[in-house]
Amino acid sequence: MCVCVCVCRSIRVFARADALFTREADGVVTRASARFVTHPQDVNAHDDVDLSVILRDLNLAVDNWNSSGSGYDIERVTRFVLCICRHRPLDGSSGTYVPTPKYIRNKNCVRNVKSNDNRCFVWAVLAALYPPQNNHHTNQVSSYVNYRHTLNLHELQFPMHVKDIAKFEKNNPSISVNCLYFDEESKDFTIEYLSHQREREKHVNLLLLGDEVNPHFVCITNMSRLVYGRTKHKDCTYVCDSCLTPFSSQKVLDNHIPFCVKHFPQQVVYPTADNERECTLKFTAQKKTFKVPFYLICDLESFLTRRTTTMITTIEILW
Repeated sequence: MCVCVCVCRSIRVFARADALFTREADGVVTRASARFVTHPQDVNAHDDVDLSVILRDLNLAVDNWNSSGSGYDIERVTRFVLCICRHRPLDGSSGTYVPTPKYIRNKNCVRNVKSNDNRCFVWAVLAALYPPQNNHHTNQVSSYVNYRHTLNLHELQFPMHVKDIAKFEKNNPSISVNCLYFDEESKDFTIEYLSHQREREKHVNLLLLGDEVNPHFVCITNMSRLVYGRTKHKDCTYVCDSCLTPFSSQKVLDNHIPFCVKHFPQQVVYPTADNERECTLKFTAQKKTFKVPFYLICDLESFLTRRTTTMITTIEILW
């Protein structure tokens, strides 16, 4: 046996199984084959692979395949493959500082703390909750180190994962956190985590920088500047955390939120006015149209003759 070892921060594991089924009816034995795939599991230093989940998924898949009344019994497993692939989830920084991209730095809308540890999430939250009065040291850890005791970090693992933000909110019932991700290629933002806690005393908006190998949390200080350009309104805007749509007044935003929060986080993308293909709606699915250029539907009852009507009446009387 040859084993190849690959060192990765995280891997994704799932199983594939080919099975042979048999059924006997009236002395005739028939055979059928089927393939089953389990749900993927993310495995890292904190979460190990759960073999019971793989076994449960396979048993459930067999039951579902056989639930249509086929009456097949599994004879043997002809092939079993455990698939392992490299997985790069968006998590907290491993200790490397990520500079703010120029596109965002020019907006002056984020606070990026220069930390040399793996707790960039903690420093980003503290930078949002306790902005220093001296603007010359807003990116220094020393400006926030005295406030570390204000956060409950019980049972949290660092570097921080986006999926653990809900656990952080549970430990800190007065704080809610939203997290966005910046794509440098498209110069746009996506919602990585939207808090369900909307009535808490303190709210923090974070931005995830870098790539999948080396992401980094920073705090957003001005959402209006961050999404500037999504509207023609040149003054300060009020941004919806769920869809990132800017509004001209707080009243309009308050009227929008009850309808927006009914849906999952979404992103509004406007078409480019200079691109005719994007801003013009046309029917292009020609293959789905009828083969003839015209399709005529007629009400045939209007063409019934008197003789036909009399015949139907006679049949009804005889009946």
